[in-house]
Amino acid sequence: MSTAPLEALVREQRALISALDADDVEAIAHATAAVEDVLVRIRALNPRFTSAEAKQLATEAMTLTDAARIRVNVLADMTSRRIARLAAATGKGKATQTYGRTGRIAY
Repeated sequence: MSTAPLEALVREQRALISALDADDVEAIAHATAAVEDVLVRIRALNPRFTSAEAKQLATEAMTLTDAARIRVNVLADMTSRRIARLAAATGKGKATQTYGRTGRIAY
C-alpha cells in the first residue's frame, strides 16, 4: 500500500504544530480540520502499512501527535493561569495557588 496517506498526515501535523507555536487561531482551526480530514481518509482505506518506510512514517506521526498534545496542554495551562490571575486581580477569584485534582495549579 502507498505511504501517501501517512505522508499527508505528517505534513498536516507539522502544519498544526507550526500553527500552535505561532499562536495563530485561524491556522490552528484550519490545521486541526486538515489533520482530522486526513485521519478520516486513512480510516476509510483500512490500510495495512507493513513496509519499513510506512512504519517509520507511522512512528513519526505518533511523535508529532505527542508534540502537538504537549503544546495544547501547555497552552491550556497558560490560559487557565491567565484567567485565574485576571479573576484574582478583579477580586472575583482566589488569590492563592494550590494544586487541583488534575495535578495542575489551581487558583
